[in-house]
Amino acid sequence: MFTLHQLEEKLNKPLKGMASQLLMAPKHRLAEMEDAKNKIKHARYSGVMILFFVNDNEELCIVFIRRSDYVGIHAGQMGLPGGRYEEKDENTMQTALRETFEEIGIEPEKIKVIGRLTGLYIPPSNFHVDPYIGFLTQKPDYKIDTREVKSVVELKLSDFFSANAIHWKDFKTHGSEKLTSAPFYKIGETEIWGATAMIISELLDMLKQP
Repeated sequence: MFTLHQLEEKLNKPLKGMASQLLMAPKHRLAEMEDAKNKIKHARYSGVMILFFVNDNEELCIVFIRRSDYVGIHAGQMGLPGGRYEEKDENTMQTALRETFEEIGIEPEKIKVIGRLTGLYIPPSNFHVDPYIGFLTQKPDYKIDTREVKSVVELKLSDFFSANAIHWKDFKTHGSEKLTSAPFYKIGETEIWGATAMIISELLDMLKQP
């Protein structure tokens, strides 16, 4: 559906930012972000990598991870490789590259960073996430840190454009027994929601631009 060249061209277009992210947010998220304005200045920073590669059928795929059951509020959830900024990192791009290597064993020198998306603040965890877009010139060879990552899931980019890719259901949020209604991507048996879905939403909006 898209080639790497087309992907790089789209990255030169203006981003939609929060408007795109909120399309896949829980109903309460905008109000939650408004309430957290004073906390944002004290947010912890992190970087994640939207990692593309071309499969054997010449289709663009994205690498996702399923978090291990021990990792706190995001335990068991689908996410993108990445993690918390550390003082040794020059910037959050280096964070995303370092964490991708630590979590799934892809060396930074094998990733060509071709762009970034709008940073996303996540009120429940008080994290500001910077998403970067990278491309692998060869099929990935994973070395998974099982302490942090339960499994790797490769999904075709084209599947996110399917007419039935988006669904809604009630999720239990961190620190609350209440259920909240939220959209999520369902690709086969894989469900992606929360911050990861919001990041992917902006990516897809960017790719839809003429």
